[in-house]
Amino acid sequence: YLKRIWDRFGVFIIAIAVIIIVATAGYRGWSYYNEQAAQSAGDSFMDALQLAEDGEDAEALKAFQAIAENNHDGYAALARFRIATELASEGSVEEAIAEFDKIAETTKSKELKAMANLRAGLLLVDSGTLADVQSRLAVLSNPNSAWRHSAREYIALAAYKAGDLETATSTLDLILEDQESLQSVRSRAQILKTLVESAGSS
Repeated sequence: YLKRIWDRFGVFIIAIAVIIIVATAGYRGWSYYNEQAAQSAGDSFMDALQLAEDGEDAEALKAFQAIAENNHDGYAALARFRIATELASEGSVEEAIAEFDKIAETTKSKELKAMANLRAGLLLVDSGTLADVQSRLAVLSNPNSAWRHSAREYIALAAYKAGDLETATSTLDLILEDQESLQSVRSRAQILKTLVESAGSS
């Protein structure tokens, strides 16, 4: 009985075994490649950080740009965060926002995408309009978002700056009424609400 099964299906059994072996070897090879790529990217990132720490700003920026263009997704995003931060500190706000946008567009990490949009939104509080800030942070400010506290704070700031006291008040109330708001965010919201109320009564 077994011989008849082997005579009939032996070739297929061998083929399946070969496929399993090849697939396993391929997976291990791919895993090894990813591990090596991540390690290389990590080493490059640390080298770039060391250049920045040593005051070699121009060289550090070049190194971060190289990582952003060519390396592992996570480290590429971190490199862009550093580039955007440097650009913002130099007053190149539009270029910084563009870098944050690249992170949001290219990263596979939902957390990094959210952080990039938050950072861009914060820059837009001073350089953009209330509509710019709202459109960028709308998703992050919804009740189910883990990032809603910061997103709402930035929207409230933008509204206050734009003179839209009604939007500022309603957004601040969302923060103050949210039981999960951090105490630091709640304290800043209360201070800003006092300023909004003062502006509305003057």
